[in-house]
Amino acid sequence: MRALLSLLVSLFAARAHTAELYRLDAGNTRVSVEVRLFGLPWLSAHFAQLSGVLMPEPRSSANRLDVNVQSASLVCDNPRWNARLLSAEWFDAQRFPQISYHSTRLLFDQVGGVLVDGQLTLRGLTRDLALTVSQWRCSHRSAAGDSCSFEAHARIKRSEFGLPHGFWQGGDEVDILIHGVRAEASP
Repeated sequence: MRALLSLLVSLFAARAHTAELYRLDAGNTRVSVEVRLFGLPWLSAHFAQLSGVLMPEPRSSANRLDVNVQSASLVCDNPRWNARLLSAEWFDAQRFPQISYHSTRLLFDQVGGVLVDGQLTLRGLTRDLALTVSQWRCSHRSAAGDSCSFEAHARIKRSEFGLPHGFWQGGDEVDILIHGVRAEASP
């Protein structure tokens, strides 16, 4: 009996320290971009097709946040801008069908904040990019009921990725927002 109890305790402890892998998709995550002109929002859009994973375990070196979006799935409320953003002048969705972000490390602070270091690949160019996570909530219930939500923000310069910028094309600054409303644990 003592051996069985010891086995159950060790299995429970192993479960408590196992990092959960959460799948991200367009049903539970939104990736938006907002072009800023003179510091003010000028144009916004989001991507309708995406995939990714989230492993939010502070005690594990395996923790990560990876997101891939399909460039051609960009949706802007202005049809003229939607076509222009997909063209070779901007995202060049035909030539560069995917935009990706892959974390290199997640830094958790004592009050639940997270800084995500990683790399953004856009139009074939890869640059370092840090995401600031302003909201990070994970419920660790049973495996079937685990869920996480988060909101991450970063600002890039379009010129660093070969994108046009200027007075009539919007400013050089673009805000990126990744909003994970509910990512469920992967079996």
